[in-house]
Amino acid sequence: MTPNDFVPEAIDRGARQGLPNNSEAEANVLSAMLLSPDVVDDAISELRIDDFYRPAHRELFNVMVSMNERGIPIDSISVVDHLASENKLAAVGGEAYILELVGNTIPLANWEHHAEIVRRDSLLRELIKASDQISRLAYDAPLDAKEAVEQAEGLILKITDREVSNAYRTLTDFMIEAYDEAAEVAAAGGQAHGVATGYPSLDRLLLGLREGQLVILGARPAVGKTSFALNLALNAAADGYTVGFFSLEMSGKEIAQRLICAHAMVSISDFRTGRIEPAQWANITEATQELAKLDILIDDTPGTTVTEIRAKARRMLHNKEKSLIILDYLQLVSPPAGRRAENRSVEVSEMSRALKILAKELGVPVIALSQLSRAVESRTGKRPQLSDLRESGSIEQDADIVLFLDRSSDEQEASRDDRPDLGVTRVIVAKNRSGPVGDVDLAFVPASTKFYELDGIHGEG
Repeated sequence: MTPNDFVPEAIDRGARQGLPNNSEAEANVLSAMLLSPDVVDDAISELRIDDFYRPAHRELFNVMVSMNERGIPIDSISVVDHLASENKLAAVGGEAYILELVGNTIPLANWEHHAEIVRRDSLLRELIKASDQISRLAYDAPLDAKEAVEQAEGLILKITDREVSNAYRTLTDFMIEAYDEAAEVAAAGGQAHGVATGYPSLDRLLLGLREGQLVILGARPAVGKTSFALNLALNAAADGYTVGFFSLEMSGKEIAQRLICAHAMVSISDFRTGRIEPAQWANITEATQELAKLDILIDDTPGTTVTEIRAKARRMLHNKEKSLIILDYLQLVSPPAGRRAENRSVEVSEMSRALKILAKELGVPVIALSQLSRAVESRTGKRPQLSDLRESGSIEQDADIVLFLDRSSDEQEASRDDRPDLGVTRVIVAKNRSGPVGDVDLAFVPASTKFYELDGIHGEG
């Protein structure tokens, strides 16, 4: 019996129609995953469950993805035990088939090529399916044919997006696209035992961001979560850290624009509209050259799951001594395939816990941005508090540090004694497992999206 001999009881209708598939390539990828933990992370990052054509192979890949999410070692004994506990062992061909896969050691040398074959055939099958849908659209087109064309384009783009969205790219790559538009950056020092934030007073409270910590950064909309996170990323990179930035809301080019403008002290509005003085171009050119030296890796794939983030982060930070991960933002992370819960709060709880596990596994700080609930708007003071973290109290429990950004919306609000002055963004350290809490006031320059420290720590507890 060979890995290619097992055929599930229910033969896919597509097999009779000759849909592209390569059962042997699928089996070889699964063999390599069973034989090497390093292959598991890479394969999960490159492939999806639906890429496997044979139902048995889909089920086996799904089980290994699930085990990887839970931190269960993947080997023949563990996989057989897991399948048996879920009454799925027979569905994949029994223990004999698993052992046959493990006995095939040749795929370890060529598994990446075989994975490419699996992906290629999967894309071809999607293309065939899309062409069938497009044909039906053409026959059943409404009076306005443009609507049918737009839907057809959407179907094709959905396939091509898969091709281009799996890999992260360096900041330099995105700056090539962004150079003709415009952005400014905060690069400071800061003495700390971990990753310095670049704001001395904040570093004195936190003692830097240390390995294994999950840091939650929360704020109301438009207060500056992403801008502050980019400032942190830039400061860490300038201090010699590799920064893995997962942006689920903003494109890599937009991030590059902000960073360029922040570093060049150019208004991002002027940069985007082309209103740039000749003297400013020299600053922009110098900024791009300096930023290109920083080790910032950006993944702007939308709809990314925690599983994909973990797999990609391991590859991003492989053999990196000093690293930091930033996720923008938590509520946009998708649940793992087939694991969607009825309650969104449960999903967010699972994701925050997975991020904490990721921080510990990789030994790096993980900063996750988070939305706040509307409850903060209904209070008179509007000062954020831990209960405002949106959709799940477990975010607070999993986090080692919780930071809030707070800002007064108008002069009347700023006149209150308990509110920040107008133009001031207050960083509230609401939770700090390894140190004191307190507030640090920063000045925010909206044009360049850059933060500057003002008068040190106050309200320390």
